[in-house]
Amino acid sequence: MKTVIEPASGRHARSRPLGIYLMAAGTVTLWGASFPLTKAALGEAGPTAIAFLRWTVSALVLLAWLGLARRRGKSETVSDVIALIRSRWRTLWWVSLTGITLFYFLENVALRYTTATNASILTNLTPVFMVLIAAGLLREKLSRSEWLAMLAAFVGSALVSQGAGHLTLTGTGLIGDVLMIVASFLGAVYSIGGKGLSERYPATVVITAVSALGALMLLPLALLEGLNLALSFRAWLFIIVLGVGSGAIANLWWLSLLARTPASRAALIL
Repeated sequence: MKTVIEPASGRHARSRPLGIYLMAAGTVTLWGASFPLTKAALGEAGPTAIAFLRWTVSALVLLAWLGLARRRGKSETVSDVIALIRSRWRTLWWVSLTGITLFYFLENVALRYTTATNASILTNLTPVFMVLIAAGLLREKLSRSEWLAMLAAFVGSALVSQGAGHLTLTGTGLIGDVLMIVASFLGAVYSIGGKGLSERYPATVVITAVSALGALMLLPLALLEGLNLALSFRAWLFIIVLGVGSGAIANLWWLSLLARTPASRAALIL
């Protein structure tokens, strides 16, 4: 297993701002598309089944990509994933649990109660939570404009949700919004943990291990829900797009971005 021994500051210094912004733009585009796609797929499959199937697709695609690594002259292979799981299984376990298993379980359940628009807006709380965690645990200093940006994201999420009529003491909309806020917090925890891993190991290896473990932990929940594979072509197409685009590619870009920039700055870019 080859680790990245170069200091983080050196990697940050070589990062090109344009590349970071392009990765961020691609990431949020793919993540944003996941909300209407998941909402549409919920018409045929349960929320946990969709989460399990999409991340199984992600893991298979990433494993296939690494399986062809030597033909492409790349150093990262499937054996590196196995070595990473053996050496850092505790960290990988809670990163996968928070960012894959629980996050997507809660997000998909939330989409049963709230709108795709509401859910996508409420994910603005993920960078808010990331900034707070980075300030508290990583001691990253924030400028006044960055604090104002964080406040704007928080207030904007609350106002949009209230404008949609979902911030009430009763009703199913509130259930979906609360679940989405909890998922957003877990997404922030996953991002901080993923940053620590991707600063030391190749992002491709990290996201492959996280995808596989996350899907594995989703399996028993999907079976309890009643996993049904007899879906229409349309539903399978949505799940494959979610797995390849919103899952594998977007999270690979996100971990690569986190490895190249401070967590608070990456959060505010979003």
